[in-house]
Amino acid sequence: MNKTIITVQHTESEHHLNGHAGAWGNWPLTKKGHQQAFEIGKWLLTEGCDDGYIMYCSDLTRAAQTADEMNKTLHITPKFSELIREVNAGEGNGKPWDWYDEHKIPPAGYDPDYRPFEDAESDRDLWNRIEPFCKQIVESPDEKILVVSHGCTLSFLQAMLMKFRFENLAGARFNGRSGSISKFTIGNDGRVTANYINHRLSD
Repeated sequence: MNKTIITVQHTESEHHLNGHAGAWGNWPLTKKGHQQAFEIGKWLLTEGCDDGYIMYCSDLTRAAQTADEMNKTLHITPKFSELIREVNAGEGNGKPWDWYDEHKIPPAGYDPDYRPFEDAESDRDLWNRIEPFCKQIVESPDEKILVVSHGCTLSFLQAMLMKFRFENLAGARFNGRSGSISKFTIGNDGRVTANYINHRLSD
C-alpha cells in the first residue's frame, strides 16, 4: 500500500505580530492568515486532497482556524488531537518574548532535556509526545492523510517520517515558516520519499 502524508503548518497568527510566544498560547489567525489558509486549501485541490483524504489537526485555535479555511474547498471533517499541539512552554506559554527571555532558565549549549521553564517540554518530551501519533498514521490503513499543526511539532514529525532518530536532532532538523506545506510518500517497501518540504505559496 502506498501512503501519502501532507503536512500544513498553520498560517499567520496574532502571536507572529504582537511579540508573544506561541507555544500553547491559544492565538487566533490574523486576517492575512485566514486568507493564506483559504489559498492553501485551493492549492491542495491540485494534490487531490478533496478525494479520500482524512485530516488530523491540533486543537489549538490557530491550527483549527487554518483547517476551517482549508475546508472551504476540501470539505474534510478534521480529527482534533492534543498530541500534535505546539511544544508546551509551560509558564512561558503565550507570554511576551521579552518576559520569556528574562525569566527562562538559561541554556548551556544544546541539551535534549533542556526546559526553558520547569513545567515546559524539552525536545525529548516533545519527541515522545509526537512519536505515538506518527506511528499511528504510518501504520494505519489510511492511504491519504493531511496533518495541520505547528512549526516545532511538524519539524519533529517530518524528521520521524524521514526515519531520523531522536539523536539526529542535535545535528540537523527541519524548519518551516507559517503556511508551509510538505508532502511525503511511503512505498509498499517502506521507502519514504520527501516530494517537497516546507513549500510556501507566497510570502
